Amino acid sequence: MNKLATGLVVVAATFAAAACKDVLGVNNPNNPNIAQVYGTATDIEAVFAQGFLQVGFTNSGVHTNNLAPQLNAMSLENYGNVANFDMVYRAAIPRRFIDNSVNNSGAGVHYADFQNMQKQARALSNAINALDAFVAAGHTLGSASQNARARAWGFLELGLAQGYTALMYDSAAIVLPATPTTGAPPALVGHANVMTQALADLDSALTIARSSAVTGSLAAFTSTWINGVSIDQPTFIKIVRSYQARFRAGVARTPTERAAVDWTQVIADATNGITSDLVVQLSIQAGWQQQEVTNAYRYQGWGDVSMLFLGMADTSGAYDAWLATPMINRQAFLLKTPDARWPAGEDRATQNTVSGGPNGVPGNSGLYFRNRPAGEDPPGDPWGTSFYDHFRFRYLTVSNSDNAGAWIEFPKAEVDLLAAEGYLRKGDVASALPLIDNSRVSKGKLPKLAGVIATATDPVPGGGACVPRVPTGPSGPTACGTAMEALKYEYRIETYFTGYGQWFQAERGWGDLVEGTPLEFPVPYQEMQVRLLPFYNLGGIGGPSAAAKGTYGF
Repeated sequence: MNKLATGLVVVAATFAAAACKDVLGVNNPNNPNIAQVYGTATDIEAVFAQGFLQVGFTNSGVHTNNLAPQLNAMSLENYGNVANFDMVYRAAIPRRFIDNSVNNSGAGVHYADFQNMQKQARALSNAINALDAFVAAGHTLGSASQNARARAWGFLELGLAQGYTALMYDSAAIVLPATPTTGAPPALVGHANVMTQALADLDSALTIARSSAVTGSLAAFTSTWINGVSIDQPTFIKIVRSYQARFRAGVARTPTERAAVDWTQVIADATNGITSDLVVQLSIQAGWQQQEVTNAYRYQGWGDVSMLFLGMADTSGAYDAWLATPMINRQAFLLKTPDARWPAGEDRATQNTVSGGPNGVPGNSGLYFRNRPAGEDPPGDPWGTSFYDHFRFRYLTVSNSDNAGAWIEFPKAEVDLLAAEGYLRKGDVASALPLIDNSRVSKGKLPKLAGVIATATDPVPGGGACVPRVPTGPSGPTACGTAMEALKYEYRIETYFTGYGQWFQAERGWGDLVEGTPLEFPVPYQEMQVRLLPFYNLGGIGGPSAAAKGTYGF
């Protein structure tokens, strides 16, 4: 809203107030009536029953085509050469700053996640207040355990709304049940403070879930408020602690900040987190959508695999030769690797056949990537394009028109690897290695690390056929990675297209992003204008909040 528009609103409000003195008071049904909206047990419980859906999976949730495609492009989880959702701008190297000027090309998507998460925080805070008042008046949602269930979910969902905002934006407002619903908007504070509050919200969820009201009637706590998942009290606690581990590590913007993370607490949360993948059953008809992932499986400019990071799987020497070639002259190469999550074969035709041919759909093969048919190769930057597509969740788009099927919101491998990173940072290599092996051996069929390497600096086993092979500089050559590089490789493979910007969160903390990549998004100009504050840009080579030249020198 510009200053003229702001002035008009003030003038209109002044005239309206004056007019009200001269006429009979009339109820305006267009004004929000919070008490009425949250007036019954059904109304109140519905907010919490749909909160996880609203935060993540509707058109306004974070798992949509707002920031998510940009986050994937910035971290090279995905290479996109189309302008949709500003992907092509975020993928470009040299990196560009985030344009936060009025009516910039990404204005809508830059604002969407910020606005929606702040809105959800307000709605959930209102619902918590309404529930407390409802119970204080002697009413119930059915039982004390059901009252507690709703309140625990409310604080989980509030923590997610504020935590997601803190992960991606440099500042935001903290919204609590105690925050007034009228008057001036709450002040903007730094992302670290917002995350502190998000973690406190999650602590509140844990406290309520462990209360006597719940433990006295555990059956009443069980819900199906995440589509396709029956969540009892122990599972709820594991889910909350998993998000706490993700948020504590993911909020770090730089290697210095990531090193300063409370890794003792991350280990505690992660090792008490989920014991299997948190799988959501997607369905457009049911309202549970993951649009960023399903759109990426359109391929043709949406879902190409860049080899800049994932080329570390190659053991043929082709990745080394590719790195040694100037970026503008690089050509797609045949990746050969012992990692079973990639298609095997000595030529492209064989790998394509292994991938199921042109109409391949992931089955029980364990493949996460496919070698696409040659006639489907999309155009793009030489360093961004390859012979390969993401493949793991392709069934969501080709098996049915409803985009229905299982999608991993939170992989069990992620909590394993967060705990492993904590152990490595604390010097406990022996505790870290089995956690890395959980996916490395069972899914990748790669040689185990536990009992084979002894220190954090030992190379992974395999000799010339080791995985990962890590660049020693931006032009190579590569060398066998350490335990930490094996952890990072597993993290990339196992979290790709899960969660919300999982690669982006980790890579900025590891210092792996391409130089100049924005480390966070600015508060959108629309929000700054409403607050009569100046707006600003972030990122770009030498710009504010931009990645330095990092681990691999890219």
